[in-house]
Amino acid sequence: MTEPVPNLYQERFLRLTESSESATEAIIKLTHRYLDGKPAKAGKRNLSVADRDHDFWTAAFWDHASVDIFADETFALALARYLQQNKVTRPNWLQHLVLTAPVTLRRAIRYSQVFLSPKSMRWQEIVALDLGHAVDLSDFIKACEILEEENHRFKDAIKLIEADLKRLTPLETLVYASLFAFKHIVYNQGQHELRPHQFEKDLAEASRDAFEEMSDALNQILVSKLKASGQNDFFISERIIGESLRKHMASLLFPSHSTARVAEKCLFYLETFERLVDAYLQFNESVGKTIENFCFDDDYDIRFENEKLIVFPRVNQEGYEWGRNGKKLDRLHQYWHFRSIDEFIKLGLAFERFGTPENEESNRFAWISAIRTKLELTEIYGLDDHFTTEGGVKVDLLRTLLTIELMHAFYKHGYILPYCREFELAGDWLTALTVFSFAGLVEGEIRFPITFAERKAKIARICNWTSSEEYPNGNKQMTEAILDFWSNDLKDLSRQLREHEHALKPELHERPILKIGNYLFELPWMFAFQNNATAAVNNLRRLGRNREELNLETNRIEKRLAETFTEFGFKVVGNLNPPRDSSEEVGEIDLICLRDDHLFVFEIKSGYIRKTHHDAWLHRTNTLRKAALQLKRKSTWVTKELTTDPTLSALVFGRNSNQIQTHFWIIDTSIEHDHEYFEGFLKVSLQEVIIALRNERHLLRDLHQAIDTEKTKHGSSTVIKDDFAKICGDALSSVFEQIHDDNLYPDGFNGGQFATIIEAGTIWDVLET
Repeated sequence: MTEPVPNLYQERFLRLTESSESATEAIIKLTHRYLDGKPAKAGKRNLSVADRDHDFWTAAFWDHASVDIFADETFALALARYLQQNKVTRPNWLQHLVLTAPVTLRRAIRYSQVFLSPKSMRWQEIVALDLGHAVDLSDFIKACEILEEENHRFKDAIKLIEADLKRLTPLETLVYASLFAFKHIVYNQGQHELRPHQFEKDLAEASRDAFEEMSDALNQILVSKLKASGQNDFFISERIIGESLRKHMASLLFPSHSTARVAEKCLFYLETFERLVDAYLQFNESVGKTIENFCFDDDYDIRFENEKLIVFPRVNQEGYEWGRNGKKLDRLHQYWHFRSIDEFIKLGLAFERFGTPENEESNRFAWISAIRTKLELTEIYGLDDHFTTEGGVKVDLLRTLLTIELMHAFYKHGYILPYCREFELAGDWLTALTVFSFAGLVEGEIRFPITFAERKAKIARICNWTSSEEYPNGNKQMTEAILDFWSNDLKDLSRQLREHEHALKPELHERPILKIGNYLFELPWMFAFQNNATAAVNNLRRLGRNREELNLETNRIEKRLAETFTEFGFKVVGNLNPPRDSSEEVGEIDLICLRDDHLFVFEIKSGYIRKTHHDAWLHRTNTLRKAALQLKRKSTWVTKELTTDPTLSALVFGRNSNQIQTHFWIIDTSIEHDHEYFEGFLKVSLQEVIIALRNERHLLRDLHQAIDTEKTKHGSSTVIKDDFAKICGDALSSVFEQIHDDNLYPDGFNGGQFATIIEAGTIWDVLET
């Protein structure tokens, strides 16, 4: 007879309670363990997610669990996992929670988004619950059903429109995306480049937001098309490309009697494509702003007004954290740009020539922008001067960044600005695009809204961008590797999407060179307007999260931060491994720093730049939750062993241990959930720590505001173009100059003041001025 398999969580529960842990503490510890996907094995047997689900939810300790456990956020996260699976059922479990923990049940339903799968076993169980007098829970279930119905309507609308575009290939879909962009995006964005001296800040921000929203919709349309495409759609030749462009673009741009019917069909497809973009925009408004706020933001609540559901914020949205984070990212982008100008001068490049006179200014800006991103990648994300691509080729980081910046400059000055000037003259997008494209043909250049080149030809064309003393004509192998780094192979992505529903999908901006067969396609509007710094970070850190060099980069983050603290007079210990006792391993302590009787213990985490509430919530409930638990163990050990551990006692030697103030922080490369506390520990961004150490708050001052101040000095809020360069130069100088109010350490740098500045978030006071 086969012996029953022991329940792994119940066994560990018994061991914990036998070693003086309370039942409540033991269950919370086990809940964290479950959320972390532990244990991974039972003996030699690998455990699946379903194995862990079964053992955790059938453990006997739940029969006597305290209601205090049900109020814990960790339990809500675990319960959300329970609602997302259908293989294990704990009888009457949800009904029990209706009576004992309705608030937690509501939270778990939100976190799980189970209501978006109305046919699932768990949701059917939820709608069948006896809610008794729990009016709030009843209204909540009703709200979930309304949101699901609305979500379903949007998805159905999208499917109907996509059916009308079923015959389009992925290439032809890109063609209509490009036509759409030149009709609806390019001029609205391009005005900023065309007349920066007249462009208001609020209008610029609104234009940027619209660009991001439409880019997201176009990305979703492409992904949906790739899911539905077969392998034959990716076997193309120059003849096939030519036929597609003639049929779906040239007939519209260069109309004739012989192509009138084709042009009419082309207009139908474009109008249908516009309806599809609009449908996705509405869907994203619902999912991105309503459902995500409802599910993942605890500051949102619901109410009904005449049966109409209202999802509203409990707090004033003015200065709300998500919007505030957007402002922080803008100022950080500006900060690194100012740093890059200084670095550009230090490298002796200020008086170098950068190409032909007509291209020199844009090429110089491309170099500054590439240096900007390199500084951030090296100082914040641990990159080195070279990195290894997925293809195993070692490439120069600056050259890789310069490539995308030069493409940005090429399309901005060669496509976007000329088109915008034609648009202003014609007042019509199609006329402007026709004139612009025809002028290109006259000059012997193909200037369509989408460009393409055979891969070998593209490599040959830009090879000189990788020139050096060793390779005066450019390094062909490096050029090829850099192009591959920025390329998204649509055939491979299509296969991955068909085989794995949740395959990792590159955003258009992360890998903007689109590969189909042996041809590389580029979207001029995307290159001209995208944020190349975010593209580089996320290409390396999100899409490249399995790169072999990632651990080395993480180690470099810690090492370089240790060196920075040492430069500012701190005594530093890095990567300290406390001895393991019989109960639990403390784990490696990333960084310990001491100055002026202030002891800092850091848990350092690295990631990528997130764009949705859901992504930020996952970061909070996974990475930051784990970091807090790790720091909790380490803080206990440091406090206990400060004067007895040889390394720690040497660090504080000669100081009165009773006077030492300790600061335990989670330092993260991302800014999400900054200045929140996890298990009592402050979470702060590495960017903020670096700026505070370097005393560079002045580089976060609003350049737009500085420009407005300079305009006022000129006696008018509007200026002519000739004055604008001088105004910008004066504004730039005023930001570079540190005035007394910006000095974080007027009495000199010290550890206590540094701690106060970080804990109070002082550097971000500039957002309010």
